[in-house]
Amino acid sequence: MLALSRAYKLSSYDAAYFELAIRKGMPLATLDKKLLNAAKKADVAIYLKDK
Repeated sequence: MLALSRAYKLSSYDAAYFELAIRKGMPLATLDKKLLNAAKKADVAIYLKDK
């Protein structure tokens, strides 16, 4: 997680959440701009709920 935190400039909490999505192969559910940018760079799917 430290490597993800440093590579994507995320907090440790966000890096843990990001790592879990990567490890489980699940989309990331967030509105946080840093997490969205990290997901795009790492080609991690983003969960968007339609209103």
